[in-house]
Amino acid sequence: MEDVSKVNDSVLFPVDIPVHPYLLDHRFEGKVVLPAVEAMQALAEAAEHFRPNTDVSIITDARFDKFLYIDDGATHVSGSIELAQRENGDITASLKTKSTSNKLAITRVREHATLCFPLDKPKVTEPPLDLTSSLEGICFEIPSEHIYRDLVPFGPSFQNLRNSVLLSRDGAIAWTCAPPEPAGADKDGLLGSPFPLDASFHAACAWGQRYAGIVAFPVAVQERIILKRTLPGATYVCRILPARIEPDLLTFDIRIYDESGDLYESARGVSMRDVSAGRMKPPQWVIDPGADFPLEGIRSRCLGISVVELRTVLPFAEGTLSSQERERFQRLGEPRRRSYLAARLACKRVYRNLRGNDLVSPAFDITTICPDQIRPCCPIGNEVSPVFCSVSHDDRFAIAAAGDSRLGVDVERISERPLKSRHLYMDESEQLLALEPALGERRTAVRIWTIKEAVAKAFDMTLAESWNRVRVIAVGRFESRFQVDGEEPRTAIHAEVDDHLFTLVCEEE
Repeated sequence: MEDVSKVNDSVLFPVDIPVHPYLLDHRFEGKVVLPAVEAMQALAEAAEHFRPNTDVSIITDARFDKFLYIDDGATHVSGSIELAQRENGDITASLKTKSTSNKLAITRVREHATLCFPLDKPKVTEPPLDLTSSLEGICFEIPSEHIYRDLVPFGPSFQNLRNSVLLSRDGAIAWTCAPPEPAGADKDGLLGSPFPLDASFHAACAWGQRYAGIVAFPVAVQERIILKRTLPGATYVCRILPARIEPDLLTFDIRIYDESGDLYESARGVSMRDVSAGRMKPPQWVIDPGADFPLEGIRSRCLGISVVELRTVLPFAEGTLSSQERERFQRLGEPRRRSYLAARLACKRVYRNLRGNDLVSPAFDITTICPDQIRPCCPIGNEVSPVFCSVSHDDRFAIAAAGDSRLGVDVERISERPLKSRHLYMDESEQLLALEPALGERRTAVRIWTIKEAVAKAFDMTLAESWNRVRVIAVGRFESRFQVDGEEPRTAIHAEVDDHLFTLVCEEE
């Protein structure tokens, strides 16, 4: 059993929590409930009153065991706050209410929230920036209005996610605008505006509905560190990282940044569970169908791959670049910078995975381009056992692939463009292939194009060389066959995702 520091001093005093109009928008199954972020604020204010030098910017072991329901028409909630200073200097705080049964005249005390303000401050440990400045994987987009219509049905004062929330199995990215301080709210909140963290809980709830199939709300926070107070009227980006997923308990780590990448809040070990006893269910449209990873055929032929959607690359991702990568980045025009960043982030992900899930190396210490500043590299290999790398991007995706032999990868949107330029890169036999009805002209043409693009990377050719030296002899939905300089036929692997085609070619099959 853990050693628990003895209580050195304690106090129990009554508290009246005012019910401001905005709180009426925070309802669970139709009943007004005090938000967890408001409970933390009330306990922080009480702790500072109890010991004025208390540092309330760090909270540990927060639990929200029972809802504090607010009656309709109530102007305040009466309760009590118990504070205790322990021998080790920690201050614990709990919010309680009493209720009496009319029939049995029994008084019950309910503990709604409890937490600790530690004297010894834990070190702020942050994951490498490249793991938080984008999402890996194929994303699912939910407009914020659909979240509040179908997934987290709170009223307008608590609808603070903005634009769309992006979800993948890697987590979620959500933008939130802390509203101007509602009427009656504390403008000098010790913990900053409560709304950004509350909105991040909504994004985590949406993630749980899609990937875990449950409607989960926060019941505990292992550690909350406020480095800077979030401000009313300011915009923040929330990065939600799944830490542990169990059938009935979801645990997340949450980071809240401003638009320039300054970390404002860190919430680690945010535990969420279904508190409705199964009454609340996710709508069918949001639940992940659980299909196989669409690029599994490509991944199975590589040492590792990573896919990053360009729209998930956050504004501060430039901070992940090494000096050599940054030198190239600064020479690029604005339209190319996001795709370049996405490709670098994908390469760094592959590197970390091949290093056994390396979570230590700083992002800027990983260089993923060769000295020529053109070719990609995965700096895990050596001259005896090199690791080869290839990258590609289109207007939505960037992909990095690594193998123990030369390989080439390409991604292209399925469009009319390869058809219009087919006379440049197809010979007569390939143009006849494009007319076959099995896949249709567009899908066949983009397969031929991506094969030649991928071969150019794998066999160290220019693209123009590949047009002449590579001949595609059969085209299929998932595999195609081609020859280089008339030699033995080789196989190209394809995968489609939402009208985007990924193609992989390996030098050694």
